[in-house]
Amino acid sequence: MTPQDQHGNGRGYSVPTGRPYALKELQAMLGSLGDHARELYDGSHPAEYEGLADALYTAFQTAAGLAPAKSYTGCPEHPNGALDPEAPDGWGRCLICNDRRRLGLRRHGGRPGPAAPVPGEQRRLGYPVPEPPYTHELLRGYLRTIEDQRFHLGISSPAQDFVRIADDLHRAFIVARELSRPRNASGCSEHPGAPIDPDAPPGEACIFCAGRKRRAQRPPQTPEMLPRIRRGERRQLQRRFERPPG
Repeated sequence: MTPQDQHGNGRGYSVPTGRPYALKELQAMLGSLGDHARELYDGSHPAEYEGLADALYTAFQTAAGLAPAKSYTGCPEHPNGALDPEAPDGWGRCLICNDRRRLGLRRHGGRPGPAAPVPGEQRRLGYPVPEPPYTHELLRGYLRTIEDQRFHLGISSPAQDFVRIADDLHRAFIVARELSRPRNASGCSEHPGAPIDPDAPPGEACIFCAGRKRRAQRPPQTPEMLPRIRRGERRQLQRRFERPPG
């Protein structure tokens, strides 16, 4: 019996290249997530979440490699191209295609019309990002979901199972990354991770905002240091007196 007959005349199931090795690596990474999360609790220092965030990102990259490639733009020609931040209603998200369309409309004096329908497999754009607030309990919920999915993954698992666990790993990574950021000890909404100014009055502990306020209160004649000039640049000095003609 030939190998072709063993697989049903070439119509049998074949394991994608590299899946057994990548799946073994993913299972080992998912098994180590519990070791990283075991010592964490609500109120842990942000630095304690850094190891878990790194492990989640590495596992996410491996799972994303096992899952079908996603399109960030929804464009079959430029799946990983730049996103259009000002795309009109009904248009796609691909900046390159939208610029081409704008150029064509400008030449013919037309107006934007409805874009062509996006295929169903292209509707899932990028990887999901959970909404804040990011809490330790939310992270534990994602880790439990990942642990449940882990036991159902195998070499013959459908592609949708790898898509689902890659999405959940990305959600957990986002939460762990945000929890690893410095806490807002200064109470400033503009600079949440800013250092605290020990000389600032209560309620104004942000060192950046306090420095800005001090500079605004200085007298006009107070000397101020000029910014450092990079090599190869010339400083443009404003003349105090106009040069006489001639």
